[in-house]
Amino acid sequence: MLISRALRLERGSVVSFVGAGGKTSAMFRLAQELKTAGWRVVATTTTHISENQVSLAPAWLPADQLNSLSARLSEYGHCLITGAPDGHGRVRGVSPDTVAELHARPDVDAVLVEADGSRLRSFKAPAEHEPAVPPTTTHLVPVMGIDVIGQPLDDDHVHRPERVAALTGLKPGDPVTVDAAALVLVAPDGGAKQRPAHAQLKLLINKVDNEAALGFARAVAERLVKHSAVDAVLLGCMQGEMPVREVWSPIAGIILES
Repeated sequence: MLISRALRLERGSVVSFVGAGGKTSAMFRLAQELKTAGWRVVATTTTHISENQVSLAPAWLPADQLNSLSARLSEYGHCLITGAPDGHGRVRGVSPDTVAELHARPDVDAVLVEADGSRLRSFKAPAEHEPAVPPTTTHLVPVMGIDVIGQPLDDDHVHRPERVAALTGLKPGDPVTVDAAALVLVAPDGGAKQRPAHAQLKLLINKVDNEAALGFARAVAERLVKHSAVDAVLLGCMQGEMPVREVWSPIAGIILES
């Protein structure tokens, strides 16, 4: 199914992606789906994204030129808002106040936020200063790439492996386990960190592109839905034709769609 359907979004949503393993892909995939459905969508970041990723949006505006946003949305349906380039191949993020301003605009149907950094790894736990989740967030989506299961807990595979070790008891070099992944994704100091009280917690297990990956993803999801804080777990591949393969819910069980 489409990720927009799996998340069950309504107009006025602010969706913040945290974690690792596909945040940017998920954000832009969701923006495209909503745009196709006729929504006026703003994507942004409270951390930073690469200058190359800016080209993934059909339109871009710096945060100090929001007077032009309505015209861009009328023309393109989806516009990326960021700060200025940082001189190191990235563009800076915007403040939570800017996200709130975008959310309050009557000409914006949804705001999508990349609220965390991961240095292209598939798994992470946040540092003390992370993530940068706006208080206006209605849907917090922690992300992981299922390809990290079985890989060693080190800098090559995990962003901030020392934080993962502190949360799980794993030692450096130990293989990342299903139990460890589930624990980090839902932990108050992990994937659920800085979750606004009103925000739904919908987790995304990405890179589920073969049957072996699906087996590992189901094992993680089975553990996650035991937590009362979890509203849903999405299993899928953001690069696929249909990005979500399954949705797991603590109440409704499993929804399977091809």
